[in-house]
Amino acid sequence: MWLFLAGVALGTVLGLFLPRILPGAEPAGAIPAFLWRRDGSLLVHSGRETATLPASMLSTLPSAAVPAEIAAAPNGSRTELVTPEWDVTKELGTLPMDSKERFVAFMAERFGEQRSYLEERWDLAQSLRKTPELQGNALEAFLRTPREHFVREANLARAYADTWMPIGYGATITDPDVVGMMTTTLDVRPEHRVLEIGTGSGYQSAILSHLSNHVYTIEIIEPLYRETDVLYRGLEPRYPGYRNIARKLGDGFYGWEKYAPFDRIIVTCAIDHLPPPLIQQLAPDGIMVVPLGPPARQYIMKVERITDEKGGVTLKRTDVYNGVGVQFIPFHDEQGQSYSGQVG
Repeated sequence: MWLFLAGVALGTVLGLFLPRILPGAEPAGAIPAFLWRRDGSLLVHSGRETATLPASMLSTLPSAAVPAEIAAAPNGSRTELVTPEWDVTKELGTLPMDSKERFVAFMAERFGEQRSYLEERWDLAQSLRKTPELQGNALEAFLRTPREHFVREANLARAYADTWMPIGYGATITDPDVVGMMTTTLDVRPEHRVLEIGTGSGYQSAILSHLSNHVYTIEIIEPLYRETDVLYRGLEPRYPGYRNIARKLGDGFYGWEKYAPFDRIIVTCAIDHLPPPLIQQLAPDGIMVVPLGPPARQYIMKVERITDEKGGVTLKRTDVYNGVGVQFIPFHDEQGQSYSGQVG
């Protein structure tokens, strides 16, 4: 309990001071999105229509969303899943995307979203779709996902600026263009099992939940995991697809073996080599998207696991940005040590 309270205190301090020293934040009057009251309750996104978490729920880890499973396969190698109560195929292709006016009216009426944010989201999507960064079904998923709920309070006015922003605990929410590129590269379908390493704010998994019925995400920073779990729970009544996001607190280097193999894996933290457990958990003909490289600069790689007719496996790597570097936060273990430079 004391460790948890210490983590909360540290997170609050970082939430207050990081926006003053990191780009992409408004330094004056910065307010953390998650405000801890004196009575121990957690107010999510102060000033919005969201619920509070009773202090009685904070003494234990919140239970993550649990996938709807049938049973393990006879050899124990794979857990079979059923179609969840909310089926993403019901919404795919139903979003009006032929005009800004129709899109805004649809989302405002169905989900009660603010028109100003919807207009900004539309404009950003139209800019990104002119490039390879936002194509196919990823465009609809991007338009359906309210980024304003996943940035921190100090950055609400810049929710749709095409830049990364701090979210506390040394973590960030990724630039929309990079999120679009990684999502487009994954080429997710409803039946795919998709594993995300690094839940962070929850924005990337929220987008994936508009493409797949089976999304899994792992976060190693406990206070951030708690905050995002509460955020998802608060948004689920309006966005039922978020119930299909299975959440886990742990070290993503080792994946989530119970639900492997995964058709798609996305890593949202930097590492200089491919984690062997993730390669093993990637399904035949599966795709992994990962920022590979040293801490100073990485390249977003599309890694395809190709199986030939004889059962031989090869990994094909493609630099999706063709030599343009990016910079993600480090992929670290439970002791806070970066996996870069470590032998897998």
